[in-house]
Amino acid sequence: MNGFPGKFIVIDGTDGSGKTTQLALLKARLEQEGHAVVLADFPQYNTKSAGPVEEYLSGKYGTAEAVSAYQASIFYAADRFDASFKIRQWLTAGKIVLSNRYTSANMAHQGGKIDNPLERRVFFNWLNDLEYKIFAIPQPDLSVILHVEPEIAQDLAKKRAREDWNGKTTDIHEENFDHLKKADAVYHEIVELFPHFDLISCTRNGQILSREDIHSLIWPIVKKAVGHHSEETQNHGFCPIGQLLVTNEQIINNHDRIFDRFKNFPKEEVQDLEVALKQTAIIPEKPAPNKENVADYKLKVERISPDAKLPQKAHPGDAAYDLYSNDYYSIPPYGQALVATGLKLAIPNNYVGLIWDKSGLASNGITTLGGVIDSNYRGEIKVVVKNLSEEIFNIVPGQKIAQILIQAIASWEIKEESINDDTERQDKGFGSSGQF
Repeated sequence: MNGFPGKFIVIDGTDGSGKTTQLALLKARLEQEGHAVVLADFPQYNTKSAGPVEEYLSGKYGTAEAVSAYQASIFYAADRFDASFKIRQWLTAGKIVLSNRYTSANMAHQGGKIDNPLERRVFFNWLNDLEYKIFAIPQPDLSVILHVEPEIAQDLAKKRAREDWNGKTTDIHEENFDHLKKADAVYHEIVELFPHFDLISCTRNGQILSREDIHSLIWPIVKKAVGHHSEETQNHGFCPIGQLLVTNEQIINNHDRIFDRFKNFPKEEVQDLEVALKQTAIIPEKPAPNKENVADYKLKVERISPDAKLPQKAHPGDAAYDLYSNDYYSIPPYGQALVATGLKLAIPNNYVGLIWDKSGLASNGITTLGGVIDSNYRGEIKVVVKNLSEEIFNIVPGQKIAQILIQAIASWEIKEESINDDTERQDKGFGSSGQF
């Protein structure tokens, strides 16, 4: 995305979410795999370019709300412009740049000052023009937003409060709970609006996760952005995370089994393992009604992504075939995502593919917005997944997201004429039959 040989990855999010710790873990892991990695940190405290930012955060100009979103953004943009020269050099040299905060922090903390959603969109456009067109700073390949509830974030931030240039402990953002709450909402919004953003929930049941657990959620996303396949996913006799685990919780619970096994494995004994995906047809070509568990027709399926997982039935008697995600997604509460499967289907004439919920997901508030796959459609199958729960829902490659029912349909001739035959029901509808 940034047009340089190197990669630019931003770790941003709620104050107190452990961004600095996660950057250190990522740097160490990437360097262990042979990458040249450098760190950037914004604002650049104790530099001339960050001076206006430090004075703003110290409260010199009043409360956060006393300084408009546009005014404060110029302070931060000038600081990033100053840093852009060294970042550009690093990226040109093919290095991986890991940044603590970037333009996304401005979008959230300053955008949260604007209550009207349409006016906030105008601000986003203005900010992107200022940063990426006028100042022409490098654009990130990936921005990972670490999410911690505002109540927890404020408490964590107070425990590691930063001393300002007068020796006082002051940050007008961290001290203002209402400001943090609005910024938190806007972080969710920008993940929905803009590409190359992922949101990671760093808490569970009101407690922040361990740094190792958070890292295990960030690492697969960063690894994909870096664009290489480490030995971890190709060797040692086990499959990629996306094929082993299907939920965010399972990743956390299986952290030691996944990562420690790799860490202690003797490198000289490692042998390549090719993970073969099943190539069996979904539906056989000719009817075989008298043979148990033998399907009736064949359905052509093309993988447009090499890692895509073919549709499968969980049990022989199931009516529908499970569909799997081919990418990483983090869906905020009441948000939605268009989830790619990496597959194309050639549904036969006189048949249709109907997208349905998975009951296990639906029972937890994760539903689909439906879908009709016509027999003449030849594009990638994508599923609109809606999160109706109060928690962020993370999706990894290989995870079940929906099911598809292949169903015969009839063609009807539409004939216009009067409808006047009597029926027992007639025009009664919308609850006319009662609730019991």
